[in-house]
Amino acid sequence: MPIPVMAQTAPSPQGGKLTKAAFFRARSPPIVSPTSATSANSRGSRNDPQEQLDDSMYARLHMPSSGNSAQSRSVEGAMGYGEDRDRFDGGYSGGNGLGAPQRESIYNTPATDGHGPTLDRRISHPNNPRYEPEAQAPSSYQAPSIGGATSQSSHYPTERTHQPYSHTRQSSRSKSLHSRTGSTSSRRQLPLVTPALSQVPGPSVLSPRDSDSGYGESMETSESQPRGDYHSRGGYGTNMGDNEGELGTSRSTRENGNTSLTEGSDEMLLSLLAGQAVMDCQKMGIAGWEDVEGWKKELSLLSSRVDSVQARHQREIKILTAARALQKLNNSNKRMSRQTLESLEQSEKKVAAVEKDLLTLRDREASVRRQVLEHFGGVMSWEVKRLERINAEVMSRFEGMQARLDGVEEKEAELVRDVQEGRMKVEELEAIVSELQRREQAFDDEARQLGDQIARAQQDQSNWQRERSQIDQERQAWMEEKEIWERQAANFDAERRRWAEEKEALFGDREKIMQQSGQSSERDRQIKSHVQTTLAALLGRRAGQVDEEEIVPAFEQLKTLLSEREREIMSLREEVREVNMGLEQEVRRAGEDRDAWKAKVAKGEAMKQEEVASLERSLRQQQDQITDLTLRNESLSSSLAAAQSTLSVVPSPSTAQGNEQRSQALSAELEEIAKQFASIWPLLPSRAEREKADLIDPRTGQSNKALASPSNSISFEALQALYAPGRPTSTSLTSIPEALSRIKGMVEDGKLLVDRVVRMGKERETLKTNAAKAKKLVEDSTRSLQTYQQQVTILEDRLAKSSQSESHFLDELNSLQSLVDANQQAKRTLEQKLAQQMETCNRLSEANDTLSARALELAQVAEDEKRALQQKLQGELEETKRKLNRVEEDADEDRAKSTGQNIQLLDELNSLQAEVGSLRTQLRNRK
Repeated sequence: MPIPVMAQTAPSPQGGKLTKAAFFRARSPPIVSPTSATSANSRGSRNDPQEQLDDSMYARLHMPSSGNSAQSRSVEGAMGYGEDRDRFDGGYSGGNGLGAPQRESIYNTPATDGHGPTLDRRISHPNNPRYEPEAQAPSSYQAPSIGGATSQSSHYPTERTHQPYSHTRQSSRSKSLHSRTGSTSSRRQLPLVTPALSQVPGPSVLSPRDSDSGYGESMETSESQPRGDYHSRGGYGTNMGDNEGELGTSRSTRENGNTSLTEGSDEMLLSLLAGQAVMDCQKMGIAGWEDVEGWKKELSLLSSRVDSVQARHQREIKILTAARALQKLNNSNKRMSRQTLESLEQSEKKVAAVEKDLLTLRDREASVRRQVLEHFGGVMSWEVKRLERINAEVMSRFEGMQARLDGVEEKEAELVRDVQEGRMKVEELEAIVSELQRREQAFDDEARQLGDQIARAQQDQSNWQRERSQIDQERQAWMEEKEIWERQAANFDAERRRWAEEKEALFGDREKIMQQSGQSSERDRQIKSHVQTTLAALLGRRAGQVDEEEIVPAFEQLKTLLSEREREIMSLREEVREVNMGLEQEVRRAGEDRDAWKAKVAKGEAMKQEEVASLERSLRQQQDQITDLTLRNESLSSSLAAAQSTLSVVPSPSTAQGNEQRSQALSAELEEIAKQFASIWPLLPSRAEREKADLIDPRTGQSNKALASPSNSISFEALQALYAPGRPTSTSLTSIPEALSRIKGMVEDGKLLVDRVVRMGKERETLKTNAAKAKKLVEDSTRSLQTYQQQVTILEDRLAKSSQSESHFLDELNSLQSLVDANQQAKRTLEQKLAQQMETCNRLSEANDTLSARALELAQVAEDEKRALQQKLQGELEETKRKLNRVEEDADEDRAKSTGQNIQLLDELNSLQAEVGSLRTQLRNRK
C-alpha cells in the first residue's frame, strides 16, 4: 500500500507538527539525477559484486558511535550525497547529488504514483534543513608498474583507508546498486579467456531493494541510547577492511589492464606482463570439466542466494531505520520509547545475523570464484607454455633448415618437411574442428534434453486437461442434480399452487356454506353423508358411513394412510433402483463370464489344434515305423525263405518228387543267371588288368587313392584298352563271386575317376583365377614400370634444374625467410580463429543458458496455468455448491411454507367445522 505523501515541502522540525508520513517521506531514499554518458561509462567499470557489497558493508560497519555524533555531522557537512557518488563511482558531479530527480526510473513504483511534485522537490536533511551538498573532486594516485619496466599513471577512486566516518544517506544504496549490476557482468565474464572486455555505456539503474533510507543519519542520532555503536556490535570491520584492500588491488589491476589494452601500449610491456602472469599461474591447478561446471553452477546458485540475502538485508535495514525513526519520535513517551527500544534492538540483531549470513555466502562465493579463476589461469599458463614450446620447435626447425641448405637433395628434404608441417597443422585444425563438433553435439544433446523436458511439460499439460475434463464431468453431474432439484422445486411450486387453489376452493365453499346455511340443511346432510361415505371407502371400513364425531379422526387416519403410502412408494422406488443396480451387476457379470468363456473356448480350440498337429506328427512317425517294419519283415521273410530252401535240400522220402521239381526250376533259374553274367563278363576287367592301368595299388591291394589327385599322371592308353568294347578276354566266367568282385572293382574305379574329374574341375577354376590375377599383376607391373620411368625422367629433370639453381642460393634463402614469416602469420591467424571459436563456444553456452531459462519459464507458465485452472474450477465448484445450497434452502422454505399452509388449512377446516356445529345448534334451536 503506498504511503500518502503531502504535496508541499516537508515541514521543518522547528515549526509546525511533523507527521509520521512527512517524516518517512523526508527520510526516503533520494532519487538520483541522470548523468552524462561519460559518468555512466565510469560507473559501468565497477561491476564486481564483491567490491560493491564490501562498499555497502564497510560504510555500514564503520559508522560513528554514539559519542561521535558531532564529528559525524561535521563530516556530513563537508561531504554530501553527490560527493559520495563521485568518490565511489568517479562519474557523478557534486552538484547533481541531491538536485533534479531522475524520472522514468525503477523508483516509479505504484507507491510513488501521483506524487510527482513531492518527488521533484529537493530532499531536505531531516536534522539540518539548511544543509546543502558540496562537491569534492576525486583523488588519484600513481599505479606501480609490474617488474619495474615501465610505469603508467591512471586515475582511480580513492579507497576507504581515509575518512572512515564519511558515510551519508546514499552510501549503501549507491554501492548495493553496483553490487547487483556487477554480479551479472561478473557471472557473464567467468567463461571468457580474453584479457579485456568491451563495456557498454548506459545510464545507471537503481534497484528498489538497495535503498538504505538514510541509515547513516539514523546511526548518528543514536547517541542518546544506552548501548554501543553498531560497529562494536557487528565485529566485521577488520575483515571488511582486509577485503577492501584485496578488492581495491584487483579493481585497480583490472581497470589498469583495460586502460593499457585500449590505449595500445608497447609490446614489450605486454610481453613482460604475460611472462609474469605465466610465472604466477604455473602452480595453479587445472580442474576437470565436471568440476568447473559444478563450480559454475554453484557460483550461479551462490549469486542468486547472495541477491536474495542482500534483498533481505536491505529490508532489515529499512526496518531498522524505521525503528530508529520511531524511537526518535517516541523519546518523550516512556512506555512507547521502551517498546520501540526493544524493537530497535531486535532489528539490530536481525541485521547482524543477516550480515553474518551475507558475509559467509560472499566468502564461499569468493572461494569458488577463486577456484574458477585459478583453473582459468592454469589453463592459460599451460596454453602459453605449449605455444612457446611450439614456437621454439618451429624456430629450431627453421635453424636446421638454414644449416642444411648445402645441396639440392637437402633442399628437397626441407621442402618435404615443410609440407609435413603443413599437414600437421591441418591435422591440428581438424582436431580443433572435431573438438568443436563434439561440443556442438553436446549442445545438441542438451537441446534434446530440453525438448524432452518440454514434452514432459506437454504431457503434464495433457494430464491437467484430463483432470479438467473430469472436473467438467463432475460439474455436469452437479448441473444435472441441479436440474433435478429445479424440477422438484417446480413440482413443489405446482403443489403449492394446487394447495392454494384448494384453499381458494375451500374458502369459496365456506362462503357458499355461509350464504346457504339457512336453506341448505338437506344439502349439508348430503355433503356430510358423501364425505362420511368417501372417508369410509378410503379407510376401508365395511360400515357404509363414518360417524359425525369420527370425521376429524378419519381425516387424520387418511393423512397417516397417505403418508404411509408415500413411504411405501419411496421404498418401492429404492427397491426398484436396487433391483436395477443388481440387474446391471448381473449383466456385467454375465458379460464378464461370456468373455471368460469365449477366452476359454479360444484357448480350447488352440489346444485342440495343437493336439491335432501332434497327432498328425505321431501318425506320420508311426507310418514311418510301419514302413521300416515292413521292410524289415520283407528282409526277414526273404531270409526265412532262404533258410527254408536250405532246409528243403535235405531229402526225405515223402517229398522227393517235389524236391526234384524244385531243383529243376532252380537249375533253370541258375542257368538264366549264368547266361546274364556270361553276357557282362567280357566287359569286366580283371584285377591284373586294373593293376596294369594303376587302378590298384600293388602294395595294399586296394584302390589307388593317389590317382584322385590331378597332379599324379595316369595312363590314358591303359584305361582305353581296359574298357575297350572289342578287347579280347582270356578267361571265361568261373564263378558268380568272381563276377561280383569285378563289378565292385569297376564301381570303385568309377568313383576314383569321378573324384579325379571333380578335382580337375576345381583346379581348372583355380588356375583361371590365378591366370587372371597374374594378368592383372603383369598390367600393374607394366604401369608401375611406366610410372617409375616417368619418375626417373622427372628426377633427372629436377637434377638438371637443381644444378642450375645453385647460383640462386641467396635468393632462395630470402624466400625461406619469407616463408617463415608467412608461417608466423598463419600461426597468428590460427590463434585468432581459435579465439573466435572460443567466443562461439561462449555464445553457445549463453544460448544454452537462455534455453534453460526459457524451459524454466515454460514450466512456470504451465504451473501458473494449472494453478489458475484449478482456482477457476474450484470457484465454479464453490459457486455450484452455493447454488445447490440456495436451492435446498428454497426447497426447505417451500416445504416449510407448504407445511404451514397445510396447518393453516386444517385450522381453517376445524374453525369451519366449529362454525358448522354452531350453525347446526342454532338451526336446532330455531326449530
